[in-house]
Amino acid sequence: MKFTTLPQCKFFAAVLSLGCSLSALGQAEETTPATTAMKAVAEQVEGDWTDGRWNRVDVGPFMSASIHTPHGRTLKGIAIKVGDESQATVCFNTELLGYSAAWSDGFLEFDPRRYGLIGGPKPKGRTLFANGITPGWAHDGKLDDPRPRKLGPLPRNRAKYRGLYRHGNRVALSYTVGETAVLESPWAGDTDGRLFLTRTFEFGEVAKPLTSLIATKRGETAVLQKIGGLAVAQLPAGDETLWIAAFGQGTGLAVKNDRILLTVQPGEAKRLAKVFIVQAPLGQVESIVTLAKANAVIEPPSRLANGGPGLWPPLTTQGVVGKQRGAFAIDTIRLPFDNPWNALLFTAGHDFLPDGSALVCTVHGDVWRLTDIDSSLKKVTWRRFATGLFQPLGLKVVDGNAYVIGRDQITRLHDLNGDGEADFYECFNNDLLSAGGGHAYATSLETDSRGNFYFTKCSENTPHGGSLIRISADGGKLDVFATGFRNPNGLGIGPGDVISVGDQQGGWVPETRVDMMHQGGFYGFMPMHHRSKEPKTYDPPFAFVPRAFDNSAGGQVWVPPGHWGALGGRMIHLSYGRCTALLALPDESHPGQGAMLQLPGRYLSGAMRGRFNPHDGHLYVSGLRGWQTAAVHDGCFQRVRFVGGAHRQPTRYATRPGELELTFDVKLDRELATDPESYSLEQWNYLWSKNYGSKDWSVREPKKNGRDKVVVRTAKLLPDGRTVVLHVLGLARAMQFELKYDLDDDDGSLIRGTLAGTINEL
Repeated sequence: MKFTTLPQCKFFAAVLSLGCSLSALGQAEETTPATTAMKAVAEQVEGDWTDGRWNRVDVGPFMSASIHTPHGRTLKGIAIKVGDESQATVCFNTELLGYSAAWSDGFLEFDPRRYGLIGGPKPKGRTLFANGITPGWAHDGKLDDPRPRKLGPLPRNRAKYRGLYRHGNRVALSYTVGETAVLESPWAGDTDGRLFLTRTFEFGEVAKPLTSLIATKRGETAVLQKIGGLAVAQLPAGDETLWIAAFGQGTGLAVKNDRILLTVQPGEAKRLAKVFIVQAPLGQVESIVTLAKANAVIEPPSRLANGGPGLWPPLTTQGVVGKQRGAFAIDTIRLPFDNPWNALLFTAGHDFLPDGSALVCTVHGDVWRLTDIDSSLKKVTWRRFATGLFQPLGLKVVDGNAYVIGRDQITRLHDLNGDGEADFYECFNNDLLSAGGGHAYATSLETDSRGNFYFTKCSENTPHGGSLIRISADGGKLDVFATGFRNPNGLGIGPGDVISVGDQQGGWVPETRVDMMHQGGFYGFMPMHHRSKEPKTYDPPFAFVPRAFDNSAGGQVWVPPGHWGALGGRMIHLSYGRCTALLALPDESHPGQGAMLQLPGRYLSGAMRGRFNPHDGHLYVSGLRGWQTAAVHDGCFQRVRFVGGAHRQPTRYATRPGELELTFDVKLDRELATDPESYSLEQWNYLWSKNYGSKDWSVREPKKNGRDKVVVRTAKLLPDGRTVVLHVLGLARAMQFELKYDLDDDDGSLIRGTLAGTINEL
């Protein structure tokens, strides 16, 4: 957080009063001020998250977003700066492979609501042309849109977006039209104050004639004429008349009603073409022809496809090695909040490259590469590896390549010249349907043992909304794996390819829940059931998580076997809302259900992604803020070290009729362990309805609000000295139980905590 520039949040003063410095340690003890801060989270309102800093960021040569272009919203657009001085911007539609608009004298204006993450940007400047949402290339002579509900990419046999090359400040777009490979680069220039645009094409073999939409102006009639030996098309509009010329062998112009078209004749050899576009009054046509001829030289876009000069010099930060708190310590790798580009550091995912360096993505579109992450953290080097991605909320390294999930696609990043910056932003798969909903994020990115990719799509009125999505290992196929999610913000894949998803409280989600997936499952959010017949029930969760533990779920990560002592092989659930981590224990009598208990420490931002670094064996956590959370900073990247010693908490449990069994990782003081007064047990249900969240409802009296107290009759300590069997005759199937314990180990050290879980079966 930059305290001088961020709006004041209602929990801020409470957080600052914590007994230890969060910015120094990345962790805090449970104290009264911390509790006050947690309560203040619930009091936050939209005004606390309104922040226009994104408009001051140098985002790089392009920005991918859902852009409010004239005559329709470009759901998967790339706004590209063109010209040596960024004199103009063009918006390329990666689903329809055409330009939806172009404008001058500005770039994008980002919506300040929720830090810019909920409303799409809009053009900033003077419109040069606006083609609307229509295919950029004709099929069978028609510029029709065959997509159901006008969503998703064009059929692959018709056209396919392959990716984007960045060469310094230049961009080259790669795609296919039918069987023809196309590489094109937009640019701008000016002569004597006259701004012009160019589109330069490099075609592979052209088997059939091609036709591309260059520009249209509604209500006007395009005219094609020959002036000074050059074919020139115009769309009259007074001082804003649009003039277009084309150069290149086998290429020409055509007009149809209000459209100007580029035509490309068949040919086996590769060829180049260039389109020249300028606005000028009707009386200046001869000077326009002269200007076009002066810019007729065609340089192949392929020169931009081999890696170019870098843009982002490295930065360094000094981290803080945290103090030991019990069995753990949390180190803080400080983020370069103060940087030359005003880049925002809302960290949203991370993974590790084979050389030990880390890649960290930020939701405002960047990927950073971190080196020198050693035990001291005295000098960690940060370099902007990629920019301009569409709200990435997950990153996965596979075979040394970085894959990033955004709202538009999975992008595979390539550093072609080894200079530490991505040069090719490959479209690995863009089949995800997106309608531009404010909350319709694509979150987290994981792979199973067969190499398939998984991510979650938040609720939106599309066939993919509120679903767990699977992409085949080769990127060729997308399918819906499970449905019924509201706004899931994270997932995890553990041993045996078990897949977990965390969803957020709201309508049809009475409390934050963590689910274990099975293919075809439905997980409760009715508007996203995606079934022909409305379901009457849902697949029960692994565990509901009480608000005191987690008011907004992040993702999950499994502790590798042999790590973290008795916690090896266990699942860790991250809390975005509380900025904490929870240990998830399966019920050993019914492994499909489980319970959570808090791990020590608190993170500097909303914890969402966790990965164990194979090079040092430690857990790394990243997260951000964007809505209700106890976060102190915009983002965080922190390291959790197991420093040894006892966890002093349960490491396994089981439920049976009339019994609840707990095993701790230390031997217990017998007197306290066998005293029923050392334990307090409650259980309750939630109401599954369209209402936001739920009150607590009695299990014994379903029409009564409140929790049921369950009497612990006896407590028996087994011979191992670690396992306690509680006899609780009132234990029942319940959506939520909460067991509190206040014990000592056999050395007199305090063991205090709460285990909260779900009993679907007993």
